Amino acid sequence: MTSQGTPYGRFRRALDRRQTTAALSAASELPHVGLADAAELLLLILETDPGRYERAALRFHARYCADTRAGLGEGAAVLGLLAALNGERGAVAARALAELCERRELLPLAKVLLSWADDH
Repeated sequence: MTSQGTPYGRFRRALDRRQTTAALSAASELPHVGLADAAELLLLILETDPGRYERAALRFHARYCADTRAGLGEGAAVLGLLAALNGERGAVAARALAELCERRELLPLAKVLLSWADDH
């Protein structure tokens, strides 16, 4: 461990400080990033570097589908909602995605989405 702390500690600090590049760098050092943390990073990218959002959203979608074993219908819904996050009704899309996550009992992920929706 360096004087800067663990990779996860650096990742959390970068997210909290809204430092996209530092968060991406710290995340690359982690063996695993949970869905809730990945969503926080995705939403930070949306806000601070929207040109990278589409690619990041596709990676998040693939990760969501793999981790949850989502079927075709759920996967399509998640992908559509991720696309809508980057639009005028982003907060509505975030709430809908949070509701889907709550039904899946992905409560930390739902909390991240609802918090972001409340701020937008």
